[in-house]
Amino acid sequence: MSQKIITILDELRTSMAAFDFSDIGSKRLAILNVFMRLAAARGYAAVTMRAIGAELKIKAPSIYSHFPGGREEITEYCLRWQSRDYGESLLKAVEGVRSHDEMWDALVRNHCRQMLENPNNRLWDMIVASDRVGRFLPANLRADMNERVELFIRLYEAVGEALGHEDSRQKARAVLSLMDSAEIWCDWPSDKSLRNVALDKAVAISRGILASQFDLEKVSRTVKASA
Repeated sequence: MSQKIITILDELRTSMAAFDFSDIGSKRLAILNVFMRLAAARGYAAVTMRAIGAELKIKAPSIYSHFPGGREEITEYCLRWQSRDYGESLLKAVEGVRSHDEMWDALVRNHCRQMLENPNNRLWDMIVASDRVGRFLPANLRADMNERVELFIRLYEAVGEALGHEDSRQKARAVLSLMDSAEIWCDWPSDKSLRNVALDKAVAISRGILASQFDLEKVSRTVKASA
């Protein structure tokens, strides 16, 4: 692996270790799981402390004994927890890869699988995207989540560069956006033995983007001319 890729992976490990989850016991974890499930089903804005309490069959004040900061603190834990979970899946997926080609394919396959198998990843994307408009997350949390996204972009970009492709950053962003929306375009079979076919298609599409040739200046001129 190129030194640039190794450095980014080390940065990811450091970033994941920065937040202490040692205080999450079974009760706190149950609250987090209910919050994520309700937010995925009803939308983030619709989840109240009372709704969480009703699902757990406890009164809302009891939740504050575990999360004194209320919904804001629960949201922060959920985002950081899910971000770490995805990061761990990525590191596991690329463990032992022997070439940059294998690295690219492993990144894409893991990203697509995570988006289709774990709805909490889609919830993470939804909350972070909504915050870009509503600006409701604490500034430090927003910065940390944006930094995590930037790490993933840089990783894809570095692998693309190592494979000899130009405009790797823009292509990395395009591939990440495509994988984030995998539930829209990827047919995910209930038969697990057939899922590798879907992942192979995801890799093929990503490779098409990576290998694409286009003149950014020409595109920009065309857009301006048609405006």
